[in-house]
Amino acid sequence: MSRATTRAARELAELVLLRGATLLRADSLEEIATLGADGLWRTPDGAITDAIGLPKPEAAAVVHPAARAAAHRDQDTAWLEQALDVVRELARQHRHLTVDDCWANVGTPPRDPRQLSGLMVAAQKQGLIQKSSAHRPSTRPTNGGRSVRVWRSLTYRGGP
Repeated sequence: MSRATTRAARELAELVLLRGATLLRADSLEEIATLGADGLWRTPDGAITDAIGLPKPEAAAVVHPAARAAAHRDQDTAWLEQALDVVRELARQHRHLTVDDCWANVGTPPRDPRQLSGLMVAAQKQGLIQKSSAHRPSTRPTNGGRSVRVWRSLTYRGGP
C-alpha cells in the first residue's frame, strides 16, 4: 500500500483497493467483487451485481496501549484502597473472614477478579489479617464450591 493510500485509509470511513479487475477491502484485503471478461461484476460467490454495499463503520476509540495500562493501574489502585477499607472493617467485626466476605461487602467489583488475592495480601501486609491453615467451601456460585482460605483477623474487637 502506498503512503497516500495508508493515510487515506486512516482518514476515511471505508477504503476500497482497486487491483486490476478486483475490488478489495483495504483493511483485510478481502475480495469484494471482480470484473469479469464479459464486463459484469461478480461477488466472491459468483453472483452478478451492479452495486456494492459496504457496512457503515462504527466509531471506536483508539487508545494507545501505554495509556490503557496507565488507566488500569490508576483504576486498580483506587479499587484496592477502597477495598482495603472494607477489609479493615470486616477484620474489626469478625474473627475470621474469606474472600467471599470481601466479595459480598466490596461495593464495586474489581476490574479483574484475581485482584482479590492481591487485596488479601495487601491486608496481611498492613497487619489486618493473617493466613490460617483452615479452608472452607466458597459460598459464591461462580466458584463451584471450591475451597477458599480462612483468614484470621488481627484487629478483631468483638466479644469473646
